[in-house]
Amino acid sequence: MKKEIKLGFFLLAAFAVFAYFIVKTESCIEFLSKGKRYPVFAKFASVAGMYTAAPVRLSGVKIGIVEDIRLDGRKALVRMMIDNRIQLLDDARAIIATIGFVGEKYVEIVYKDEFNQPQPAVIAPGGEILTIEPFNLDELKLKFDNIYERTIQITDSINEIISDQYSKEALRDSFVNIQSITDSLKAILDENGRAGRILDDLSQIAGQLKGTVEAADHLVAELDTGIAGPDRGVLRDLREASGRIEKISADLAAISGDLRQGKGTAGRLLQDETLYKKIDDSVASVNSLLRDLEKKKRSLDAIAFNYAVHFDYFTRLRRTRPALELNVATPHFLVMTGVHADPLSGDPRFTALGGKKIAAFSVGAGLIESDLGAAVRLDLPGDRLHLDLYAYRFHREGNPLLKTILRFSLSRNIEFVAGYYDLLRQGGREFMLGIRFGD
Repeated sequence: MKKEIKLGFFLLAAFAVFAYFIVKTESCIEFLSKGKRYPVFAKFASVAGMYTAAPVRLSGVKIGIVEDIRLDGRKALVRMMIDNRIQLLDDARAIIATIGFVGEKYVEIVYKDEFNQPQPAVIAPGGEILTIEPFNLDELKLKFDNIYERTIQITDSINEIISDQYSKEALRDSFVNIQSITDSLKAILDENGRAGRILDDLSQIAGQLKGTVEAADHLVAELDTGIAGPDRGVLRDLREASGRIEKISADLAAISGDLRQGKGTAGRLLQDETLYKKIDDSVASVNSLLRDLEKKKRSLDAIAFNYAVHFDYFTRLRRTRPALELNVATPHFLVMTGVHADPLSGDPRFTALGGKKIAAFSVGAGLIESDLGAAVRLDLPGDRLHLDLYAYRFHREGNPLLKTILRFSLSRNIEFVAGYYDLLRQGGREFMLGIRFGD
């Protein structure tokens, strides 16, 4: 009997520790917090990486959770549940933040000076809080890509002009024509008389064209400013574009030289086959580790814990007894433990059964109310009705003690219990009713 009492105290202590950790878990705290929060809505252009049950923080302190995320037109509508003790003002803003550089995402409530109001109002339950869109690296990358494409287009255009054979020939012909005109003028000037007549004619023509020259000078000045002006002009733009292209070409040449010489991580990777093989082996090891972790996760997900507190009322004895239960189920075995009060003496009785689940049946054997026995459990279709049969105290005179319990699930955490205690004993049979709370 002392061993049984020690075993019972050990199981009770284990159950108490397990119950403490269950209560301390985040999910249990969130369950107990229902009814103590009010909803607030926020709209974001993108909530990539956000998930339900993500925290809502104010100055780094958690004040609520994200309860629901859904589409509202072209934006994402986020429903947040805020603690009743926190009042948000309408000059607050919501932003999606990240813990660290690539950590989990959450909703941060911020108050900034540019949004301050003299007399801000309190956001009522069900109201909407304004948002600040986070910095988007993809948009910045797209702008840099557009700049790079335009630079490539300018480079191609200049290359076409320089490499065009027709442009080269036209430029050479222009220089030849200038040389020919220079020779002709020299020959004319050598002839004095002819040169004098030509100069007189040129003087007359110059007088007639004086007004035209003034207009032409103004036009030339405007054209010169448009083509080669210091602040704006085609030549200035071409010189700047040429300078940028030369700088880009020099940078690319330097990078290419460093890669060929094996400088930097990328250069060593290209030149050192051993380093490449090590990286390949490391990637294979990481993939193997991920597969092992996935297998272990599936094994842990298959383990189910059930705990309950229930109260049974014996109609003939007119007595109520409390009880605690803890069950652990895996695909390969089943463990059922519990602590009950004896309906006659009130002394504590301990249960510890080990067994296996086969289809709708669960069979087990071990300690039942501090005595050796066996149990059979039947889960009826629909998973709302369960029938338990316990047989123990085989050493007593007459029939062993047979206990039957029918459990009906009113909800996920509440069950109605009815059955017979000591069913085979004439005159000592007890009909009992009870209610069970647990998971």
